[in-house]
Amino acid sequence: MVGKKVVISWLVLNFLIFWFVGLASSGYSLEGYMPGQSEKVSEYTPVVYTTPDDRPVGILYMVDYDGTLYYYIVWEDEYFSNSLIDKLYRFFRGLVYGGATQDIELVMVNPENGTFYFQTYGHTDVNGKLLEGGSCLWVDENQVIPQCTVNGTHIKVYVVTWNHMLSLIPQDGTERVVLPMKHMSPSDYVSLGMFRRTQYSMAGIAFNSLILSLMATLVFNAAMFVAWKKGYLTRETQRKNREQVKKALREFLERLRR
Repeated sequence: MVGKKVVISWLVLNFLIFWFVGLASSGYSLEGYMPGQSEKVSEYTPVVYTTPDDRPVGILYMVDYDGTLYYYIVWEDEYFSNSLIDKLYRFFRGLVYGGATQDIELVMVNPENGTFYFQTYGHTDVNGKLLEGGSCLWVDENQVIPQCTVNGTHIKVYVVTWNHMLSLIPQDGTERVVLPMKHMSPSDYVSLGMFRRTQYSMAGIAFNSLILSLMATLVFNAAMFVAWKKGYLTRETQRKNREQVKKALREFLERLRR
């Protein structure tokens, strides 16, 4: 017979493993909350150019354990010119990102190798490299952009779409904005729905997390089943193990007396 304590422990561990894996996989990833720090944060802060009537409210940053810098430019909201399309967009955006209305655009910089990344028209990736003399190489287009930085490290990014996609190419009607910057806190991470922004959809998050939770739980139960089949979890086996330990201890003490 399997002991009552073993059954209770098994149920508790199933519960803890399932929910721990689910929560961890949905709220923490390589693109999730990173509490690292770096002395190079201020040295590589991007310089933002946007229209006067669509200014961001600030920049939040995070640092991963390899020293890569993540700058999140935050706008209060984003608006499409057509009101009907704007309402439909907001509805589907709410399904993807939750209740957060703020728009967030990422500029990622690796100071070690001078590379950077952000997204432009149609959410197309822009991969670049800082060059000497303040210019940049737009790797995807094999194009050198002159004077694309300030002091050789601060990348100049220009807002080019209504939903704040960015570009290395200077844009008419934009002006430089000076933005407050601070380290993203756990509360910022949660309130801005950052864990959802790293996934394709809320359904994707739920599905992926559920699969991982089930896999972890199945592995645990398989290990428990093998242990049960070999008799490690029965009271009789536990009693025999205790007796063997006591016997070995008695023999050890007798040897010491001699």
